[in-house]
Amino acid sequence: MKLIIDGYNKSIHKKDNQIVIHEKDEILDSIKASTVTDITVIGKGYVTFDALNLIAENNIKLIAISPRGQLTYTLESPDWRNVALKKEQYKLSENKLGLRISKELIISKMKNQKATLTTLNKNKQLKRVFNHRSKIDECISQLSELNFKGNNEDIRMRIMGLEGKASNEYWSGVKYFIPCEIGFDSRTKKPTDLMNSMLNYGYAILASEITKSILVNGLDPYCGFLHFDMYGRTSLTFDLIEPFRQQIVDKTVIGLLNKKRITVDDMDRRNNTIKLEARKLIVEKILGKIYSTITYEDEAVSYSDLIQKQSEDLVHVLLKGKKFNGFYLRW
Repeated sequence: MKLIIDGYNKSIHKKDNQIVIHEKDEILDSIKASTVTDITVIGKGYVTFDALNLIAENNIKLIAISPRGQLTYTLESPDWRNVALKKEQYKLSENKLGLRISKELIISKMKNQKATLTTLNKNKQLKRVFNHRSKIDECISQLSELNFKGNNEDIRMRIMGLEGKASNEYWSGVKYFIPCEIGFDSRTKKPTDLMNSMLNYGYAILASEITKSILVNGLDPYCGFLHFDMYGRTSLTFDLIEPFRQQIVDKTVIGLLNKKRITVDDMDRRNNTIKLEARKLIVEKILGKIYSTITYEDEAVSYSDLIQKQSEDLVHVLLKGKKFNGFYLRW
């Protein structure tokens, strides 16, 4: 069971083998700890020491997300296994194989950006959107032909440069499908508008799922290959999240806005955060998408399965020398 605790003045307690959720002095829920796999906390509150011990004893991942949608921290029980795996991961972060994995992840991201624009433009058939999609294709071709000779940092910067170029084309195309009153102009990580705030919030929820898959597979979430210089942040999470942003979060956010399930009235202008009820709806829809079933390579799987498989594939690269293939859908 995945437990989501959202809002303010909430706290997590222990009673026997139960995780007990309080709001001030009122008990909201009581759940057997052995049935919980992870807890995501959104907002402000506290956890008692007894509850932390119960969470650790049951190997439950505790993940905190700020009201602005930033992944604040993750807590897990100490894991001294998989030392050999982590050693290989640290080596990979400094060599060209790590850069090749980065290349595959970003190509997959670009393909999903292209596919998302294709889906959005299916009815309108806007010529300018076709142009943005064609420019993403050019970035895919350039990255596919990237020469790996030379300095690792130069190669990394070329990958990130093409990623940035493709993303600019993608968001320039996406804005034609966002209601005018939303006021979306471009992607920003420090938003004051509704859509960017929703995207940040959705990405944080997705990041918690990616981080969980990394930890379950014995990898170090702080050791990435492309975003390796992000001090104090889960850089591997930021690498592995890239191919999943568009299909899971972007499409969900765009759908909520176009169906007017969330409107500009759901933005709290005092602190530029999304109001509680809208946040709950975003959580519900993003998690619903993550655990929904799709057909991928002729198999019925969930996005959660694919996220888990991506981390497993990385382990196979590190320990068995297998080739890494990124995830993407054609639509």
